[in-house]
Amino acid sequence: MAVERMKVANIMGKIQDMDSIILDILNLKCMQFMSAETNIEENKFVFSLDDEKNLEKNLERNLELNYIEPIEEDESHKVSAKKATEIMEFLGIDKIEDKYFEKIDVNEDVDSFVKNISKKMDEYENTKESLKILDTLKENYELFKNVDIDLKDIADLKYFNTRFGFLDKDARARLKKNYGNILAMIYHTGTVDNRELFLVIYPKETEKDINRVLNSLNFTEVDLLGENVEGTASLIFKNLEEEEENVKRKIFEIEEYKKNLLESMNEELRTSLAHMLSYEEIEKAKKYMLRSNKYFYLSGWIGVSDTKKLEEKLSKYEDIDIEYFDPKEGSKKTPTKLKNANFFKPFELLINMYGTPAYGEFDPTVIFGITYMILFGAMFGDLGQGAVFAVAGLILAKKNKDFGGLLLRMGASSMFFGLMYGSVFGLEEIIPAIWFRPFEDINGTLVTAIYFGIILLAIAYGIGIYNRLKSGRPDEAFFAKEGFLGVLIFIAMINIGISVMGGSAPLPKNISIGILLGSLVIMLLKRPILKALFKKEPEESASDYYIESSFGLLEALLSTMSSIISFIRVGAFAINHVGLFLAFKTLGEMLGSRGGNIAVLIFGNILILGLEGLIVFIQSLRLEYYEMFSKYYSGDGVLFKADKIY
Repeated sequence: MAVERMKVANIMGKIQDMDSIILDILNLKCMQFMSAETNIEENKFVFSLDDEKNLEKNLERNLELNYIEPIEEDESHKVSAKKATEIMEFLGIDKIEDKYFEKIDVNEDVDSFVKNISKKMDEYENTKESLKILDTLKENYELFKNVDIDLKDIADLKYFNTRFGFLDKDARARLKKNYGNILAMIYHTGTVDNRELFLVIYPKETEKDINRVLNSLNFTEVDLLGENVEGTASLIFKNLEEEEENVKRKIFEIEEYKKNLLESMNEELRTSLAHMLSYEEIEKAKKYMLRSNKYFYLSGWIGVSDTKKLEEKLSKYEDIDIEYFDPKEGSKKTPTKLKNANFFKPFELLINMYGTPAYGEFDPTVIFGITYMILFGAMFGDLGQGAVFAVAGLILAKKNKDFGGLLLRMGASSMFFGLMYGSVFGLEEIIPAIWFRPFEDINGTLVTAIYFGIILLAIAYGIGIYNRLKSGRPDEAFFAKEGFLGVLIFIAMINIGISVMGGSAPLPKNISIGILLGSLVIMLLKRPILKALFKKEPEESASDYYIESSFGLLEALLSTMSSIISFIRVGAFAINHVGLFLAFKTLGEMLGSRGGNIAVLIFGNILILGLEGLIVFIQSLRLEYYEMFSKYYSGDGVLFKADKIY
């Protein structure tokens, strides 16, 4: 339940070790790179000259800072990463596991491996392209297999042009009507799939007229008279079939090569691919780095818990230096790394949807996780339907760990409250209620919901005051509507509400009204009070301040009242959940048949699971985000994202 303390790590090492060190850091997945230039400008890479033992070495290091320059991007590395992706697609490899990236030796040459695979890839692509061309040619020649003419003789005609093609039936009818007006010999050679096949022979000097006529008929030409064509269409078709078999045989041989390669060299293959893929991320890291003649300079954010791991990993390198610095106080650039128990990890997904905690801000994950489960379970309490959510979460967790885990916890909460309410798939006759049945005590359910909301709001106010004091904002901790005065207004309104409803309030009504009015007056006088205490002249005019503050008081009253009442929806949805199922149950009984009744109940459960489950999910979020977070959580931080390879 905390934001991990962060450090800025500055690493300097030999230029020849640069790629290996970057790779090791990427494999650790514990550092987010930042600009090394900023830290160099702040003299964070300067070594002390008071250390007599390392004076010469430190002097050399400091002198090297005079030769600082950006690291030029190696375009060949981008090409290698792209080639690795193409090879993976060629071999049918979806992903390279992390363990192969840890085996990489960046100094190892993978050119011969790439050359051999690339040759097979090019051969495979060319062969597949040849097969496509052969398929097209076969289709063309097959259309005119019954034309028993040597195509070479037709292609070599000196004074005539020849065209093969087809028309649709309507165009053929129009052609028949105009035979006498066309200076060409037109032969109908057959019909295939509603296409009328024709051979057209015409004098070369009538080319334009024939084109105009054929275009008006939507004549689709089929190219049969290519270069070196020889023999009848039937003979050529037969030769193409034989050639197609040879091409398919080549494709089969390459497929076998791929299969054998994956079986015999799987480890070496995946390690080489990991090597190639790593180049791109290494180059990305270099954008944040600088270099001199002998050294490289790398900076990054790292959690305190990971510093030892980093040192152990890089201890194998000679002449490497790692220095840690605390981030600047109050810096908004410091990323936030959440550190929560595994049970609460899935709730970080919903926390980050609202906003990441600022560095040093209270991490609400645990409070959010507990209260969210209670809110969801209370509104959607059903043992059977909760079990469906839980099972769905277990299945989904295999693909999406966070969302699956969230669904599992929501389901477990729903099952718990289902036991409390005595509800199984909407049926309340199967098991007894351990606590009470919401539909049988509507007023009690709504009142309980409001009391529960009061407890949650009290916790939110407490955390909000703590956060403001911790971040050095004592004026807000006292005067804000979410601060100490806001708490007094909150308490006063609860007491007034209980008194108005005829209940026994802890404080008399007159005292509560006095506390309420007194708190509002003090909130309004915030400006003169702070001015008197700190002798600081406010920037805005008095009239602007009091106009704005007046609206602020109205907002404080309305928001406090709406926050308290808002939690009534918890009880309302608990009642609605039972009522909605009763409607389906009544509808099923009206059908008069057992089968129909069961079908309606099943449909009703599916609808409730999907529709009401989604609504309750959103309403629980609304209560957390708008009623609780608004009092203690800003969520304007930057999420820590460790740089990694894959």
